[in-house]
Amino acid sequence: MAAHFAFLKSPLGKEITLILLLKLVLIIGIKCLWFSTPAAAVSDSAVVSQHLLATPSVTPENPPK
Repeated sequence: MAAHFAFLKSPLGKEITLILLLKLVLIIGIKCLWFSTPAAAVSDSAVVSQHLLATPSVTPENPPK
C-alpha cells in the first residue's frame, strides 16, 4: 500500500497532487455556482405553434418569385 503513495515523497509529486486537488475544488465550485438548478421549461406551445403555422406575410418590396 505504501508503494501507491511513493510519488508523494518527491517535491514534483506533491506539487502535481496539490494542483490537481485545487483544480478539482475549482471545477466543483464552478459546477455548484452555475449549474446548480436546471432551467425551467416555459410552456409557450400556443405561441410556438402560432409562429410555425402562420402564413408568411408578403411585403410589396419583396414579391414572391
